[in-house]
Amino acid sequence: MQSAKHRSLPLALTLALGASVGACNKPQEETQPPPATEETTDVTPKEEAPPLVDAWYNDIDADGVPDFVELELSKDPNIDECIIDACGEKAGGGELAERINTLIILDASGSMAGKATKKSKKSKMDVAKAAVARFAEVMPRADVMQLGVMAFGHIGDNTEAMKEESCSKVQMISAMGTPDAAAVKTALAPIEATGWSPIARSIEATAQFLPEEVGVLNHIILVADGIERCDGDPVTVARQLFETNHLTRIDVVGFGVEAKEDAEALKAIAATTGGIYVEAADVAEFDQAFNSLTMGTWGVFDTWLCAVGSAPLLECYEDRAKEAIARTEREIEFMSRYSGGEEAIATLEKVKARIEQTMEGRNRVVTTYKVNLDVIKAESDPLRAKASKR
Repeated sequence: MQSAKHRSLPLALTLALGASVGACNKPQEETQPPPATEETTDVTPKEEAPPLVDAWYNDIDADGVPDFVELELSKDPNIDECIIDACGEKAGGGELAERINTLIILDASGSMAGKATKKSKKSKMDVAKAAVARFAEVMPRADVMQLGVMAFGHIGDNTEAMKEESCSKVQMISAMGTPDAAAVKTALAPIEATGWSPIARSIEATAQFLPEEVGVLNHIILVADGIERCDGDPVTVARQLFETNHLTRIDVVGFGVEAKEDAEALKAIAATTGGIYVEAADVAEFDQAFNSLTMGTWGVFDTWLCAVGSAPLLECYEDRAKEAIARTEREIEFMSRYSGGEEAIATLEKVKARIEQTMEGRNRVVTTYKVNLDVIKAESDPLRAKASKR
């Protein structure tokens, strides 16, 4: 409130006279304070909030700590130092995940009915189905591992008259679940290579079965012998998928891809999500590609086994989470000083929640699986040995 010395002289005199009269008429009553006037306000507008840099949104190494915080702590955002320190350099692509999903997308378009090689009696479709079935046979059986198979191009045919129907059909032929080789083989049996290639639609459809979840690793394996033939844009769709859920990687196996531009297009799909592209010109190369993917899956699982049993790893994650939360809270306070900072604050609150959820998930994993870790390892050894002989 303004003090009396800041008021104009006529107003001050008027108030003084009113107080004097009141005092004569009501000598027993205390003189009331003068009525309040407008408070002085700071009319200087706040500065506009600076944009939130991309490194706050990104977590390239999927360790639960935003890249921005890792850079401030002089850490490499491309490497999960905690898991590498605990489980070795080969553990770089692993995580103490709550679930590890593998979804195979199988091209069943008309071109896959062609011979695998000039001398082979088998079609590319036959060879691909056999490789997927073998993959399912030797996958780890722990509950944390999930496998599903999707197909496209097996509905309709590759004529112009059937293009619209064939391009619109993508089907999950074996639902996500604990690897079941018999179920996968049964699901593959009736699939015929007949139609068109809606690769973009199939990648987009994976979001229904691999939702964005904190602490879940999603691995997509796309098997195809050519590019998109249904007017879609697989690279754009793959980029959108990765930006929505950065824990999703797409590896691509190109089988008998004839045109160089087709191979480059398939390679671009993988590169968009940090995945790999393997080109197989014949049956031997295709089988070798799938064997490498099988052992890669086992590598992720073995890292997970190490992570569950490593107390120092969990302590490292907890320390990093505390640092990341504290730094995020400071950034929220900083943004609150600016005009229009609400959007950045909302994003930072989500970042903070993601850090907390990741840590809670890791604690759940250890609590759930550590007590049975020896049993899981014992049951896994025969399958690992079988996979390594392929």
